[in-house]
Amino acid sequence: MASAGKLKALVGRDLLTIERNALMLLFIILLPVGFGIMFASFKQVIPKSTPASVIAADANVSDADMKFATYGILSQFCSPTVDSREDAFRKLSREESYFVVSVPAGMSKGKGNVTIYVDNSLSPLAEISDYVVEILKYELGRAGLSPEITVDKIGRRITPIEYFAPGVLVILLAVAGILIVPFNTMKDSGIMSRVLSSVNIWEFICSKLLFSLLLALIQIAMLLATQSYLEMPLMNINYLSAAAIVLTSFALTSTGMLIAFALKLSNTGRYVCSLLFGLVTAFSGALYPVGFLPSYLQMVPKILPSYYALVVLRGFAVKGLSASILQDYIGIVVLWIIISLALFCYFARRFRDG
Repeated sequence: MASAGKLKALVGRDLLTIERNALMLLFIILLPVGFGIMFASFKQVIPKSTPASVIAADANVSDADMKFATYGILSQFCSPTVDSREDAFRKLSREESYFVVSVPAGMSKGKGNVTIYVDNSLSPLAEISDYVVEILKYELGRAGLSPEITVDKIGRRITPIEYFAPGVLVILLAVAGILIVPFNTMKDSGIMSRVLSSVNIWEFICSKLLFSLLLALIQIAMLLATQSYLEMPLMNINYLSAAAIVLTSFALTSTGMLIAFALKLSNTGRYVCSLLFGLVTAFSGALYPVGFLPSYLQMVPKILPSYYALVVLRGFAVKGLSASILQDYIGIVVLWIIISLALFCYFARRFRDG
């Protein structure tokens, strides 16, 4: 039977190891805090940070009506911005805005019909759009007004399973690219200089990218086969969504590998890769709509290229969007690949040359 003294010494040794590793300690602290903050945003049915667009129903809508709707009513339960009709619906399709409110002439006096447009493919919001109407009625009622309110759901209705499936794919790509392939490379740190000296550096890079993609594709195939067997709805794998999967895989793998080589295949690299994987999972919109995050956290996804990659993948695989609508997002993903590949190559050469 183990003695209390030995158990205390062994536990103390593990605690000391964590205390000496700032990244591990940071990961242990930040993960539960981050999830706690995300859960807290659901204290309200519609988080107040939810982005919304406000448009004028026609040319007769006055500035007073727009200001009343935006600042007097909508700002009480969401984060509205005034947009042109074209910009509002573009933002709706790109998940930059979660619903669009069309303000009629005379709304500040209780006249006209207020129309709320919701993207049916944005499943989390489409499912609770009736709550948006009830909250809007409540806020208008507080102002002594009761205009007619209608909801117009745009596009093909998709289930929550279909909506979140691209996010699961990105997580699988991140598992292969940020965790498995870099960790395997770190295990070979003792012989890696010889390996790099025996092949062309780009041959080495291509082998890692292809291996990571193969691992991810096996997992994705198993996921789709399971969904098919269980008669669940499947995401659409077309040439655009396939290209998005390949590009995202290459970008994530290059990022994981550049971290591994930048930190000289040390254990610190493992912790940094693990921390990055946590950020990608929590803040790319894979399992949680980023518009529901508290306003002070909504900038985090915008600095993660994986967020744009996921919006592109979801747009092609679920919504059937054209590439022109997402061209700037695609540009960010391509730039991410170029920069991460260049840095991967640089740090791998530096490691090889000692």
